[in-house]
Amino acid sequence: MLPLDAPQFLFVAVVAGYLLGSFPTAVLVSRMRGVDIFSVGPGLAGATNVFRQVGPAEGVAVMLVDVAKGALAIGISYRLGITGETALLPALATLAGHWRSIFTRFRGGDGVATLVGITIALFPIYGLVSVVTAMAVSIIARLAGQPIPTLWGGIAGYGFLLLRLPSSEESSLLVLGVVFLAVMVLAHGVIGHRRRAA
Repeated sequence: MLPLDAPQFLFVAVVAGYLLGSFPTAVLVSRMRGVDIFSVGPGLAGATNVFRQVGPAEGVAVMLVDVAKGALAIGISYRLGITGETALLPALATLAGHWRSIFTRFRGGDGVATLVGITIALFPIYGLVSVVTAMAVSIIARLAGQPIPTLWGGIAGYGFLLLRLPSSEESSLLVLGVVFLAVMVLAHGVIGHRRRAA
């Protein structure tokens, strides 16, 4: 937990998280290939849109950097002594930066890859299992023709974290907080896709 006499460290971690999340990876990579990522596909600055509209290599590069942004935000928080449930605040700030980047007139992506980095950084073993589960179910849902495969993957992956909560050594509030962040990311994505489709 954050020492009560050091709120400035939490402020630094939140600002750092937001700025890391705001780094416009998808925009920069797409621009190098002559593509305005906001004007193609669903108009999201994320790895999936880059993968489909720019190229597989570019999409993977964006995904890896976005995952690193989430993990780095948690790493910085830990270095500042911010652990446990308090680390959820910089994590949320990182997602907010990805959703509403200060560098792209407050446009962004869904934040799925950034959430992956946050999850793995907070729970190195079970977070990785959760992410792999989510990816596998997403692929199966896509092959089955489901309209929003990420939704099913998210339910499976973060449902796994919830199911192991009774036997978990981690803080229950931390686990529930990460699951809540996942719900926010999924809701942001679903609402955004429907709004753009309309």
